[in-house]
Amino acid sequence: MPEALKNGRANYIIFEELVRKLTGLKKATGSDHKDSEGRTYEQKSFVDERIDPTGDMFRTSSSSTFGANNHGPKIKQFLSDGDYPSALNLCMETGYNKNDFYIYTNTGQYEVSVPFKYLVIPKNSVISLLSKTDPRMISRKEILELSTSEVEITTI
Repeated sequence: MPEALKNGRANYIIFEELVRKLTGLKKATGSDHKDSEGRTYEQKSFVDERIDPTGDMFRTSSSSTFGANNHGPKIKQFLSDGDYPSALNLCMETGYNKNDFYIYTNTGQYEVSVPFKYLVIPKNSVISLLSKTDPRMISRKEILELSTSEVEITTI
């Protein structure tokens, strides 16, 4: 089902389940996952560099901060006014402060020919890497540079 895996609306549940299977995390409310100690994990996807070698920045904040969603217009206005601190504060309140870790997967526009990868990053590291012009965005390149190990999985 390559078209379903390529479509973000269709694939996010599949890849959340895969991450749970690989990590032992459990489904959570509010955040995507939680561990046995109650720590929360939010899962976000980026487009793999093999699919789009030129794209770098991708969305990492709560979906409520984008477009016409609840806080999207407020964030856009803050940024238009040059008020990055207020935009960051709203992103913190609506999402970043609700998670202990972020799990990034290369499943944006996923293609089955590209090996699946995921990275688990502490929230404080994520906050330190946010775009200095838009706190909703983060760099794929900088996230991938944090990778410390790679495991090849042959069966699930």
